[in-house]
This record gives sequence, structure tokens and C-alpha cells, in this order.
Amino acid sequence: MKKRRKPSRVRPDHLKVQEQGAIVKRGYGLIKVALVYPNTYKAGMSSLGFQTVYRLANQIPEVACERVFFPHTREKNPQIKSLETGLPLDQFDMILFSISFENDFLHLAQLLRATGIPLRSADRSSDRNHIHHPLVAAGGVACFLNPEPIAPFVDLFLLGEAECLLSGFFDHFRSTDTRKDFLDTVESKLPGAYVPAQHLPICYGDTPESTGAPPLKNRIQVQYLEDLTGISTTTAVMTSDTAFKDVFLIETLKGCPHGCRFCTAGFIYRPPRVYPLDTLKAALDEAAQKTDRAGIVSSAVLDHPDIGQICQYGKDKGLTLSFSSLRADKLDDHIISILSDAGVKTATIAPEAGSPRMRRVISKKLTREQILNAAKSLVDKGIMNLKLYFMIGLPFETREDVRAIVDLTLDIKSVFLEASRERKKIGTITLSINPFIPKPATPFQWTAMMAEKELKARLDIIRQGLKKTPNVSLNLESLRQARIHALLSLGDRKAADLIETALDLGWTRAMKTQKAYCETVIHTEKTIQGDPPPALPWDILAHRVSDGFLRRELERARREKPSASCPMKSCTDCRICRRDLPEQDR
Repeated sequence: MKKRRKPSRVRPDHLKVQEQGAIVKRGYGLIKVALVYPNTYKAGMSSLGFQTVYRLANQIPEVACERVFFPHTREKNPQIKSLETGLPLDQFDMILFSISFENDFLHLAQLLRATGIPLRSADRSSDRNHIHHPLVAAGGVACFLNPEPIAPFVDLFLLGEAECLLSGFFDHFRSTDTRKDFLDTVESKLPGAYVPAQHLPICYGDTPESTGAPPLKNRIQVQYLEDLTGISTTTAVMTSDTAFKDVFLIETLKGCPHGCRFCTAGFIYRPPRVYPLDTLKAALDEAAQKTDRAGIVSSAVLDHPDIGQICQYGKDKGLTLSFSSLRADKLDDHIISILSDAGVKTATIAPEAGSPRMRRVISKKLTREQILNAAKSLVDKGIMNLKLYFMIGLPFETREDVRAIVDLTLDIKSVFLEASRERKKIGTITLSINPFIPKPATPFQWTAMMAEKELKARLDIIRQGLKKTPNVSLNLESLRQARIHALLSLGDRKAADLIETALDLGWTRAMKTQKAYCETVIHTEKTIQGDPPPALPWDILAHRVSDGFLRRELERARREKPSASCPMKSCTDCRICRRDLPEQDR
């Protein structure tokens, strides 16, 4: 019998040795904050949002912010301590979770339970001056999409961009004596603060009279910076143990102008905002002092109006540049040359759908010709491996649309082979196939996730269509994991019961205990009929984009009509910028 290897575990001391820029504060009277990324060190330190909160919190003189990560180990009772000083999690004044992905909601619950802090907010002590539990707060994009599945576990959410929230949050924390006083008053003092215990939840299955969304003025207003003048979002702590080894990350743009109807970035951050060129040049100067590699990151890197100057300035500084995302229609010779010079061996193109019809439905404004030209141009420059992202189970999709994924892949392979022969070398094409999951605050938030049986049938169409094609491989997301992801994305506060059950029984058994509820949340289409239509759990929040605009976009999808991209300036096309109008008119 083979001996089972012990799981490898990186020791905190080893991590600290690799880091540049970590901050350790000591002194009397400091607010001790545990900033928790509920996943691995590697994942957390690859998150620019997490690093930004760490930097901003430690810029406040009265705050000592230390990092805590989820310990991926088989130990039964792992000790949860901070990286900076080794302080146990339950000894902090507050715990601030930074959550980028809904799948980490379970890790939040695991960390609280492992530390001995009562999982439910209602069960924690309320007096900060005596024996107390830390205040449990949470923020991050997963929270301001839909915080409700973990609302019973969290005392307070900070919803929106950290630059708008942290200073006022800590000011108010210092000025109150008890948890009760703080939670009773924070919403009135700090826009974007959300105390779930002070609000009735919106739940699936409630009577029609009780499911209307709160008036816009009574919703929690998610906070966004009006513009990015004077703001710089870059790596705070350099480390080699990230997805971007020793790369200094620089955010160039918040949001995405293209408005693909399945994607949150094109709606919650609308209109997109760009960082000024001078700010980005200063960030590249800082990068050059610390490393020889800079990562240019955003949801739409190549849509920055000064992207050419940014790249040239980075090259002049001797930096090797990499990019977080690239659109096929934006890949010109200059950008591809930068990728080639950086030694990039694999490039990613995201057609998302195989047929032109489905790309119109989802408003993915890419043509077959643009996709094929991008593939050819990449191989011509020596980037021999391609990764293609597709989704299946999209709203209004047919099996013919899925067969079109096979056809488009074969077309790409043909172009790929022709270009490769000239270089006398053939690379690989990898398809990443993901089931569509409806997301809050998008036009598809009312749609349902396709049933597992039909998703399997559609996956089989792709498998059979490509099984005899050499140099083409498939990466398929687990359908079980996708269902869990959908539950955590779309759930109401009742989902917290399932999370708690999953801690003891695992997800499969937990979801079987609530089959009818899971069917309602995951696989049932939500109605947009009625005046007003029934509310969704996350309608306690107000983003910049209005419900009326999202409903109109859903109807355009039904009619296979793409929408124009946001021009990234105030206009009258979608009227999101017209916040002087009543909600129903926007």
C-alpha cells in the first residue's frame, strides 16, 4: 500500500522572509484588525482588492491591520493566527473579511467556528469593555453583489469601494463604547454600511405582499468613487508566492465598458472609470524600483484610452509587462509584441459563445473574423498555445449553439495550424467550458441555471465533437461545484442554514436536506412581471445601475439584440448617469 504523503504547508515565517512591504504596528490603544482572506495565502496575496484594504487600513494611525488566511491543512483544530504577529483571531478587536468569490462563504463559517467565535451574530457578546467577541465585518465584491447567504454570520457589511468606506468606519468605531451602540448608529453615520440584524430579509417563497423591494431611498447605497484622480491601486506587499510571482500589479481601470449580460463588471461599476495617465506612470516608476515585472490589471485592460503610452512607458523603464485580460478585437501588433517579448507562451481568448446568435444574446460584441484573426496574429508572433473560454447553459441557448462551439474551435484550429506550420512548431488549444451561473446585478439575474442533466448532454456534444481533434484539450468545471456556486450567488438568508449544515455534513448531503429550496434558488426562473415585480434577496442594496435598465437589457437579449458599449463618459444612452431621474425612468 502506498504511503500517503503529508500535505505540504508553508510556514508563516517562511512567507514573511519572502515579502517586501509588510507592516507591523505595536503600541497601546491601537485598534487591532484581522484582515481575513478566506482562502489560501497565494490566492489572497494575488488579490489587489485585499492588498488595497491592507494598505489603506494601515495608513490610519490608530489602526494595526494584520493578515489572516484560510489554513489549507488536514489538521483537525488548526490554530488561526495573524501572519504579522501571530495573534490568535479571537484576540483582535475586529475581524474584517475580504471576500472576492462566493465559494469562500463556507470558509468564513469554518474560520469562525475553528476560532471558537459563535457563528451567528446574534449569539455574540455585545460589550466591548468586558469579555467580548471581536466585531465581525465583511466586504469585497462578493458581498456587494449579494451578502444575504452570510448575513446571519456577519455583524456588519461594508459595501462598495474601500477608499469610500474605511476612514469613516474606523472613526465611528473609535467613537462608540459598545458593539450595540456602534451597530445601532453606523448605518446613519456611514453610507454603505449594512447591519443585517436591523433589516427584514427578502426571501424566496414569501407572500407577494411581502416581497416588494424597499424604496430606492431606503436601500443600502453601494459606494463608488466618482473618479480616480489622486487614487492609485497597486501591490502593497511583494511576494513570490502568488499567482503573479514577483509581479507588481497596477490597476488601470475600474469596470468594463462592454456590458456582456452575464458579467457583473460591466454593470456594478458602470460607468467605468480610468486612472489618469500620470498616476499610472508614477505606479510604473514604483514598480521599476522593486522588480522588473509589472502586471497591468482590470476587467478591460486594453480599453484604457492611453494603453499604448502606458505600455511604452513601462518598456522604457525596463519592465516586462503582462496583462490580466485581453479582448480579441483589441489585440493589435503592438500589444501582441509586448506579450511575445515578455515570454508569454499561452494567450487567452474568451468568445464565451460559439454562434453569432448567442454572442448577440449575451452582447459579446466579437465577430468570428476578429476571433480567427486574433488566433492567427498570436501564433504569428510565437505565442503557440491558446486557451479559449466558453459557457454553456446560457439563457435562450439551444443545442445548435453548443455545436457552434465545436465548429468555431475547429475553425480556430485550422487557422492555428496554418500559422504554426510556418514556424514548424504546433502548440495546443485548451477549451475551458463553464456552466452559466446567473449573477445578481446583471440582466440575467432573473434567469435560471440549466438543469444538470441537460448540461451534461451539452458537454457531451463538445466532447464528442472534439474527441478526435489532436492538440485540443478540455477543462470542464465540476457541475456539482457550479450548483454550489449558484446557490451562494443567488441565495437568501435561508442559505446560511445550508452553509452551517455543510460544515457538518458536506455540501452534497446539506443540499439534499433542502432540495425544494435549492431548486427554487438555482433552477427556477424569477419573474419580472408585476408592478413592481417581486423583489430579489439582494434588492436590499442599490447599485448605480437601475432595475429598469437591467429588465430592458434582458428583453433585448430575448430579441437577440446586442447593446452598445458604455462610452465611459456621461451620456444619455442607458441613463445610469442620470441619477436625478426617478428609478423607474432610468
